[in-house]
Amino acid sequence: MRRLKCEKETIILTNEDDGFYDVYTFNQSLQKRLRAFAEKYPDDCWLKGSSEDGSETYIIKKGRLSLNLRPPYSKDRIHKATERIIEEQKEQSKDS
Repeated sequence: MRRLKCEKETIILTNEDDGFYDVYTFNQSLQKRLRAFAEKYPDDCWLKGSSEDGSETYIIKKGRLSLNLRPPYSKDRIHKATERIIEEQKEQSKDS
């Protein structure tokens, strides 16, 4: 059965008593990164299971996974970055 994109979830489960995270995901990029990490560090991360519909579940020790919260860029930073990109494009077009 084909799933809708909104049904292809990534779920990270844990509890305060356990020393592990369960990471259930359909995300191909995340699966690839978890697979590579599990191959390199098999004592810290391993594949728990996969399904025919494309999901994989990994077990990963706490302390090996982090969430990085990034504040939004300021309008000034966006403006400066846009100006740099425009200047670089102008330089490239001159060289062509």
